[in-house]
Amino acid sequence: MSMIRFSWLVAMGLFLAVAPGAARAASWYSAPFSADIVMINPVDAKDRAKGRLYVGTDRFRAEGVYQGTRKVLIVNMAERKAFTLLVDQKEYHDGLSEALMPPRPDVERMPDDPSGPCKTDPQLACTHEGSETIHGIATEKWKVKASGKEGASHVVSLWVDPKRRIVIRQQPEKGPTMERKLLGVEKLEGRDTEKWEFTHRFKEQSNRHLQWIDAGLRIPVRMGEGRQANMEISGIREGAQEASLFQLPADFKPVTPPAPPGALLTPEGATPPPVEAPKGVRYQ
Repeated sequence: MSMIRFSWLVAMGLFLAVAPGAARAASWYSAPFSADIVMINPVDAKDRAKGRLYVGTDRFRAEGVYQGTRKVLIVNMAERKAFTLLVDQKEYHDGLSEALMPPRPDVERMPDDPSGPCKTDPQLACTHEGSETIHGIATEKWKVKASGKEGASHVVSLWVDPKRRIVIRQQPEKGPTMERKLLGVEKLEGRDTEKWEFTHRFKEQSNRHLQWIDAGLRIPVRMGEGRQANMEISGIREGAQEASLFQLPADFKPVTPPAPPGALLTPEGATPPPVEAPKGVRYQ
């Protein structure tokens, strides 16, 4: 199996750890919708995982088939729970397992959010350092300082776009930097879509990837380029979803979760590589 894998467990742990209201303001989906999703091995286009995504107000369902196995992932933010359904066996277990996983919304908690970590975590100190235009986008510059044990501290500089609620540049004192550049706006299936170039640098190395972000829903709908595309979302239909989609089937029996949990089938680039960010802060 050569499908690219990326562990979304850390991101999902943050999803489930914060209060529902804060999560919706931070990185939850902006509106209910459904869509088709396909994840593609950029090395072998025949190696694919296909499925459907259903997003409610505070929950989502991702279902798909990969290598002949049908699985469903249900995440309930209101109750901060996640379930994996093994459809053919009519079984389910708590938590996450190997399953089709949608990319997270392209939205962040801003440093001045009342419910954000800068306001609620006493170990964080966030300082507004003015404004700066980066690649034609007006940004606010912030310095985030996290205090640790025995006087240790960590500082990250952020340039944020308050309009889109995203980080344009992230530069820690130590560790990889991230920067994004808007290349233009395109129509995909009749919807306005922003084309972004992400660049990550660490020491002498750098890597680049492209994302197309739906301007209305703020979700990635394509990652990669041309034959190198590794994720596509299509057939978006906005609107309320049936409540039954997010409920456990009555005829499914609970089983013990596998240990250790498997990796989630997630497109490369869905979440930028982790950096040494202050505790409790999740900026791109």
